[in-house]
Amino acid sequence: MEKESLYILGIKAQAGDEMSLIKIIDRKRKMIQKYSYGDEDQYQYIIERLIIGIKNYKF
Repeated sequence: MEKESLYILGIKAQAGDEMSLIKIIDRKRKMIQKYSYGDEDQYQYIIERLIIGIKNYKF
């Protein structure tokens, strides 16, 4: 299976496809861990903001 681009995954996630949203989070997991500095609350907050950003973005 070929990797889908983040743009396509974003469009699918905005339409309600939860698997696409999970795929986006998985692709960005290392970056999220880096900027959460080991704090679990910060980690969850960044994921929450990522989800809100995807839902509000104009594709």
